[in-house]
Amino acid sequence: MLGMEKKVRALYGDDVGSKVNNPVVEAKETANSARAGLAIALLAVILALGVYVALDAKLAVVAQSVADVPAKVAAVEAKVATFENLPATIRKQMAADRVAAFAASAESLAAGLDTPEQKAAVAKISEMAKQLQADVAK
Repeated sequence: MLGMEKKVRALYGDDVGSKVNNPVVEAKETANSARAGLAIALLAVILALGVYVALDAKLAVVAQSVADVPAKVAAVEAKVATFENLPATIRKQMAADRVAAFAASAESLAAGLDTPEQKAAVAKISEMAKQLQADVAK
């Protein structure tokens, strides 16, 4: 066994046995552990700061989007108001088309009449229908 001990001392030096339960070695290990703990804590703080900055940027984007919502709602309400007026416009257009059809039928009726008084009456009706069409189309 004495030969093995000489080999170990030759390979690893004489201080192998002196490191076990040595207060100087324990103090160095404690200092190294403290440094490692401090480094890990510092990395954790840096990571937390990075997460905070990233979330703050995302929150700023969301806040800007929320600030834009009233303008978008106003634009949609304006479009809805134009759609609400659309039925009245369509009704006016339909009435104008009916009056135009009535005027056209009055003019075609005038071609088949014999007396000038009847033709004058139909022409007057046709003219009144055209005026009514212009008024309805406004």
